[in-house]
Amino acid sequence: MERSPGSTLETGIEREIVDLYEREAGGLLRYARALAANPEMAHDALQEAFFRFFLCRSAGQQIRSPKGWLFRVTRNYILDQKKAGSRNEVGMESLRNVAGPAEPTETGGRASELLQGLRQIGLSPREMECVRLRMEDLRYEEIAGVLGLSAGTVGALLARAHGKIRKAVGGRKGRDLAPAAAGEERYAS
Repeated sequence: MERSPGSTLETGIEREIVDLYEREAGGLLRYARALAANPEMAHDALQEAFFRFFLCRSAGQQIRSPKGWLFRVTRNYILDQKKAGSRNEVGMESLRNVAGPAEPTETGGRASELLQGLRQIGLSPREMECVRLRMEDLRYEEIAGVLGLSAGTVGALLARAHGKIRKAVGGRKGRDLAPAAAGEERYAS
């Protein structure tokens, strides 16, 4: 397919998607692998999320929080695929048995170890999913958008998870458990 010389819309959208992919694909794939029944489903979800993003942007839609939007599309795609495959409603309980990323990296391996420890602490499925998304550096508003909750509910779930974590590790602060983004505590708003 040849492009006309004045096709800056496509070029701009393509650049936007490439930049977004380079920034977010790693975390999105880790999240998809944690939710998906198999690695192929995770890769399909990643591809579908970016394809849908491309379609929306090509149609002129503005997306306020691309990162949160991609996580929500990925989550919904995987849940829909699981539901279609098993004919049963898939709840967040499946997160309890999730192993971390299939290809550990320096940060991915650390995150996988941390998530394994969190499962043993007894976080609820919702708390676990909030923590998992927060570990991917989503803001409260983005997590709320992904899970269909209010930002206040996300804050309450993360605060409760933080309390359970502190209690389990003998009062150490949650930020001792995982590196936070620059200038920000991992579980605080």
